[in-house]
Amino acid sequence: MVGVFDAKIDELTRRMGKRGIPFTVVADETYQTYLDNGVEKSFARFMLGAMKSPLTMLKATLKGYIPMTLSLSKMSTLPVDMLIDEDGTVVEAHYCKDTVDHLPIDRLIAFSKGS
Repeated sequence: MVGVFDAKIDELTRRMGKRGIPFTVVADETYQTYLDNGVEKSFARFMLGAMKSPLTMLKATLKGYIPMTLSLSKMSTLPVDMLIDEDGTVVEAHYCKDTVDHLPIDRLIAFSKGS
């Protein structure tokens, strides 16, 4: 599993480096990966996600997962969950409606096991 973030590598290293995250995290400093994959920005939908799941947002904030910037442009980037096979083929792409709309964890686990 790889997480791609709209961030500079030094910011990402500083924020995520000591978290013990069990997957690879990479920085897209130019936003090109996002542009190439049709990722949308919407501050309203970012806020909708925060309102739909305030407890999740609070827990993340208390653990130190706060936005790396107060840039509305970066905060408004909507997530995309992509399942990519070992040949580099995108098997499934889920363009999230807001910040809490992701593929179910069971789907990620099944995909990692070859299903």
